[in-house]
Amino acid sequence: MSILRLQGIDKQYSTTEDYAVKNISFQVKQGEILALVGASGSGKTTLLRLISGLEHPDSGSIILSDKILVKNSRSVPANERKVGMVFQDYALFPHLNILENVTFGIRDPKNDADKLARETLHLVGLSENFAKYPHQLSGGQQQRVALARALAPNPTILLLDEPFSNLDAMLKDQVREEMRQIIKRTGITAIFVTHDTRDALSTADRVAILHKGHLQQLDTPRNLYESPANSYVANFFGRRNQILATATEDGFYTPFGFIADERSRGFQNKVRILFRPEEIKFKKSLKQALIGIVLHCAYFGDHQMVKLSDEAGRCIYVRASPTRHFIIGSSVFFTIRSFKAEEAY
Repeated sequence: MSILRLQGIDKQYSTTEDYAVKNISFQVKQGEILALVGASGSGKTTLLRLISGLEHPDSGSIILSDKILVKNSRSVPANERKVGMVFQDYALFPHLNILENVTFGIRDPKNDADKLARETLHLVGLSENFAKYPHQLSGGQQQRVALARALAPNPTILLLDEPFSNLDAMLKDQVREEMRQIIKRTGITAIFVTHDTRDALSTADRVAILHKGHLQQLDTPRNLYESPANSYVANFFGRRNQILATATEDGFYTPFGFIADERSRGFQNKVRILFRPEEIKFKKSLKQALIGIVLHCAYFGDHQMVKLSDEAGRCIYVRASPTRHFIIGSSVFFTIRSFKAEEAY
């Protein structure tokens, strides 16, 4: 069941001729974690501010739990939307301790604010040292306090703006997993903004890709990576190789050699062969294999990224085992385990 619906959302700021977001429509399911991903200026933070009520769209509607928040000029004030917000810098009050920071956001007189704040802090894994102040906490602890403050008033939906950007690389993986577990434990619907594809792929149930204010694709992480709607989406989630080939009755002739594949019969002449670096498997001989020249190797600990070229200098990239040794300038044999073929217009 959908809990949030955006229909035809447009927003343009007076300082620019381009739209911050244009004709955005999508739905978010109850209990889902959705990531809004895109480069700087793609419109992801604008969307978050429009949902929260910090901005008003030029046109379109926003419906939360069957309640119309925005429609044309009509708009429900931000403090009446039952939306929880975790800001990028956490926005904790430096003069208030942990408990006071969380209690601050509880405005329902029916609730015992102190008890509810303690229960919410326990939920996020902070069950002691309530008297500490924000500056006495680690980055991960500060984030959990900000999360507790947003969850304590029992919002309908939780919005998070770049929740992992202030964390170092070693801490980020741990906090990312913890945050997902906390959100799933509460059953709340959440939308978070990020520019980091690792954050999106590992945390979200679905991911919305934005580019220059337009929604490119909204899908599961697996579908976005394996079946991207366009080249922008494909390259956003990592490198994708593209080689030009000629289709024949028996397969595809490429600059690296011949690929036997019956799918070639469905194409006329020029074809683009598309595949990820991890789809390449090295072989010991040229038998039924392609051939490339090693130009460069970059070592990343758990893998190597190897750059291969054909005789004309056209290049592809291969994700290889970190234990394999490559000699620059040598020839290697390989096959492509899985690829997508499409007409080259």
